[in-house]
Amino acid sequence: MTIRYLWTLDRAGQQSRNGLATENELIDLLNKEALPCVMPADWLLATMQIDMEGSGLSIHESKHNPQDTWKLELKLAA
Repeated sequence: MTIRYLWTLDRAGQQSRNGLATENELIDLLNKEALPCVMPADWLLATMQIDMEGSGLSIHESKHNPQDTWKLELKLAA
């Protein structure tokens, strides 16, 4: 069984994007976005998955670069 996630990416100065993707598809997406972050995309997703154990929703907000802030929301797809 393949796990899929509903995702939303909000990035300063850009239109919000969302979709449905597997973990590998999300890693590819995040790498292509070249988001300012202190950890690789696969680590970020692993951390977010740990947070999903309770509510099923995980949010990561990055203000690493104040001129290029972003927020990623993930939810397990039913």
